[in-house]
Amino acid sequence: MDDITSWSATETARKIQRKDVSIVEVTQAHIARMEALNPALNVITTPVAEALDTARALDAAGLPDAPGPLHGVPVTTKINVDQAGYPNSNGVPAFKDSAGPDDAPVVSNLKTGGAVIIGRTNTPEFSMRWSTSNPLHGVSLNPWDATVTPGGSSGAAAAAVAVGIGAIAHGNDLGGSLRYPAYCCGVTTIRPSFGRVPAMNPNQPAERPPLTQTMSVQGPIGRSVADVRAALQVMSMRDCRDPLQVQAANSGRTRDKTVTIGYAVNPFDAPVDPAVENAMQIAVDGLRAAGFALRDVTPPFADETARLWGNMLMTEVNHTMRPAIEEHGSPAMNRVLQEYFDRFAFLDIAGLFGAMTRKIQLQRAWSVMFDDIDLFLMPTSLLRPIENDLDFKSPDRIPEILDAQLPLHAINLLGLPSVALPTHLEDGIPLGVQLVAPMHDDWFALDMAERLESEIGTIWQDLPCWSKRR
Repeated sequence: MDDITSWSATETARKIQRKDVSIVEVTQAHIARMEALNPALNVITTPVAEALDTARALDAAGLPDAPGPLHGVPVTTKINVDQAGYPNSNGVPAFKDSAGPDDAPVVSNLKTGGAVIIGRTNTPEFSMRWSTSNPLHGVSLNPWDATVTPGGSSGAAAAAVAVGIGAIAHGNDLGGSLRYPAYCCGVTTIRPSFGRVPAMNPNQPAERPPLTQTMSVQGPIGRSVADVRAALQVMSMRDCRDPLQVQAANSGRTRDKTVTIGYAVNPFDAPVDPAVENAMQIAVDGLRAAGFALRDVTPPFADETARLWGNMLMTEVNHTMRPAIEEHGSPAMNRVLQEYFDRFAFLDIAGLFGAMTRKIQLQRAWSVMFDDIDLFLMPTSLLRPIENDLDFKSPDRIPEILDAQLPLHAINLLGLPSVALPTHLEDGIPLGVQLVAPMHDDWFALDMAERLESEIGTIWQDLPCWSKRR
């Protein structure tokens, strides 16, 4: 496999720095890949018209004295983040002309870091589902199996990077929207610590509501841990427009020489798929082979943590986004929203203050757990990737879908960094796990995940679109 688009992000940057290849050549290869594969997958809503001009300008300027890890590397951005001159539609037809003049911090950082943005990736309506489809841009497909969801809401981003449309994809994660798509598409991501990557949308008329801000993050998706690390370095550059950004190097914990990883096959009050149990066993065996100490642990208040996420978020959505969704969302989207509302509790003022207090207590309890272990391994989802648009086709199964995502929701409430990486294929469909770290230990989590990856390998190379090129 010697196609430019099969190169990792780090390999691409290295070959550009050695002048083995020009940025224009790399960009042209990824644009050609996009033109060849996107008609079938429908993951790119809008090619970025100036991509080749950007590449030519970077080549003409020559290498900077200290080129960043994504200098010249093609990337994609998601259509729910502001990018100058391109709509932030959030998958909603009413917002299709919402282009503005400014870049969100994460987009600005990618450009400043020398990345070449080649396309914008699809998202579900209001970025609130576990599949990636909307009335404006249609249905995005999973390259492993078109009947299976690519995940949501960054499903198109994960599918794009899996097939080589960009070496890095930008996504975001409020309830699992980085980790679940990576899980479904057999690639790798990190849900960074809260505040690691600066976030805001400068072209939007209103600020994001406060609970969403504390549970949502921006982050990278790649085909390897090394690529995710490189992209996070660029995405997390300081931007004064986010006063909540945190530049902490790590958690400051003192560690023993032996790294201890706690794990739980299923700490939640919901059934676990045997395929997920297999993924956990592969990860546990891989970590043991890599020299880690393993300990079976029970994380504190796991179910309560996950369900508090839903109660707080849906209370906020009810008071902020509900009118817009009811007015501009499709009937199917509104049916899904109602199922979410039926699943979680609406909190009054006293209940919301109590929930915010309880959130701090839960964060403290997990922080104490990390005094005894260095990382925590658990499933990414309790179900193998589900049928595409299952929530639209069978709304009665939405409670089951939500229960499967309890491992995702818990981490969003806590704000912790979590690396999701694939373990294997089962019946041709990817499975994987997530490695959760204490707050601000993003780089440590990536380093340890890379050691696991070195034992169990990556799986993207087995996609038919790659194997045919061997």
